Amino acid sequence: MGAEITQVQESFGRATVSGQLIDKFYEIFLNSHPDVKPRFAKTDFVQQKKLLRRGISLAIMFADNNPVGRDGIARIRESHSKTRLNIPPSLYKYWLESFIKALSLCDKQFGPQLETLWRKTLQKTIDFVVEGYESPAARTATNVA
Repeated sequence: MGAEITQVQESFGRATVSGQLIDKFYEIFLNSHPDVKPRFAKTDFVQQKKLLRRGISLAIMFADNNPVGRDGIARIRESHSKTRLNIPPSLYKYWLESFIKALSLCDKQFGPQLETLWRKTLQKTIDFVVEGYESPAARTATNVA
């Protein structure tokens, strides 16, 4: 991916510099579907926002086949599985759309090309996490191309 990943990383940097990206994301995401907000009822949002910021960084690395990204996303896959946090695969589309919307509000250079790159980058992670919903250890991150 190379240049594409660089563009996504730069976009993430621009979007986070104001400090609004993560807040905007949760504002949008929590209202995106009736099943989302209840899942965060007892959430420590200070910690959750740090986790999301780290998770996005890991997703970018994962899309670039970075070993640190692969290991980190493998942990997220396990934690979000049916036997742990039980995040249904159907909710990831709301997560993705909410994040894209927040990016469009926080990155002044965001446009159709960047949106495509972000979707491609994040979808790779989403697909991997969703594949592990029923059985997170069935396919390890180390054998992902």
